[in-house]
Amino acid sequence: MLCRFVCALLLPLAAWPASHSVLVRTVDGNTVEGDTSLASVGQTRLDRVLSIHSATPASDAEQGRIEADMVAIQGKDRKARDLAVEELTAIGLPVMTPLLKTYKDTDQHEPRPLYRLFERIIPSYADGPDRTQSLIRLKGGEAVRVALPTSGEVVVKTADGKAVKLPWSNIRMLAVRQKLVTRSTTVHSLKHSTQIEYLDTGVWLTSTSKLDSSARGFVRLSWDTDSWASDPNGLTKPGSPAYKSHLFEGHPFGALVGRSGAAGEVFALGAKASKTGVAAGRLGMAINDNPHWQNNLGTFYVTLSAADAYDLGDAQ
Repeated sequence: MLCRFVCALLLPLAAWPASHSVLVRTVDGNTVEGDTSLASVGQTRLDRVLSIHSATPASDAEQGRIEADMVAIQGKDRKARDLAVEELTAIGLPVMTPLLKTYKDTDQHEPRPLYRLFERIIPSYADGPDRTQSLIRLKGGEAVRVALPTSGEVVVKTADGKAVKLPWSNIRMLAVRQKLVTRSTTVHSLKHSTQIEYLDTGVWLTSTSKLDSSARGFVRLSWDTDSWASDPNGLTKPGSPAYKSHLFEGHPFGALVGRSGAAGEVFALGAKASKTGVAAGRLGMAINDNPHWQNNLGTFYVTLSAADAYDLGDAQ
């Protein structure tokens, strides 16, 4: 069985018609997107797979990024912190051990991006005592921990017609494009304030994705001051006489906003949104606020769907 599996991986791309569109991240941090004729990984058919995350030890380049990002995520530079969270999430399973060693025995967990990073890397239903096993996320909410092939390669035919050969040893993550990815999740005004971090939806948008979302709920940005309370569309007038605008960084206070990637442009979602042409990247959502976020209360309940997208993980 192993021979048949490895030999199948080594067959040229022309041996099968392209049947799956995939997004691959390599251990050197590059991404490759295109079609593959890979039919299965071990005993798992690729048409059942959402994403595959390799637990092979970090490369020298990844190890350097992990060490630098662990420092950045605990720093005060918000932009650097967001980029560090995004990169550590993308590296995935090799981050588990250094992350666990970084935690201190303290009750000060919320809001702390470092604390929530763990379940972005490994959901609790897929965790286990053997950290060396890789993770395959399946449709229907299943997850299996396995040893990925140590030989063979995945061939990806990119949009320009090139056949890129990727040895399994060089693959950190592989996701299979889905016709529709759906989520029902919550966005909390304290944990997911734009000043703390964005909720990671686990959805990777492509240049052809269509994003639809709806949200309900009520958040308070100043305890019992009702003029600072809002639905997902945000404030329509200043919350107090001390403020001359109901906007902060171009969006209403309290509004539900999104972005594609940590460095992506922030866009409005509000109570209802339908968007195309959003830049490719991992979709995040948050509640818009300024640096005085400590008095936030309340949650938005969000349902979203993304057509022609990748499912990289649970919303965290």
